[in-house]
Amino acid sequence: MTIDTQGRPFGGAIMNIEKGEKMYKVYRFIPKKNPGYHFEYRILTKLKKNGNLALAAYNYKVVDGVVEKGDVMTSDDVPIKDVDGLIKGVQKSIESASPSDLHIIDLTKYKTLEEQIQMMVELDKVNTQYVD
Repeated sequence: MTIDTQGRPFGGAIMNIEKGEKMYKVYRFIPKKNPGYHFEYRILTKLKKNGNLALAAYNYKVVDGVVEKGDVMTSDDVPIKDVDGLIKGVQKSIESASPSDLHIIDLTKYKTLEEQIQMMVELDKVNTQYVD
């Protein structure tokens, strides 16, 4: 399948990363049953300078090569200790609607944002058109 993204289908950044910040983890919920198109629910997290996390959550699907994204929900100051509980709550909610697999990309072991981006590129999990 070829996806024509026409530049930036999401209309810009979903999450901005300021100097001194870096990504934390990426959570991807992918339905076990293919509904006839590619669908995911994603939660992006970044580590802020104050030690807390910022989160951005949205759904993402590709239907007949057209990328569609749901509204982005954000939270800007989440203590790290609360994230596992939040993810479990989202997983429970998603599971009740559609059994899904949770894929976690852990970026915490990389010291710099540049190392994180390089790892994501190597995993083929990031399109550099979205990296400014």
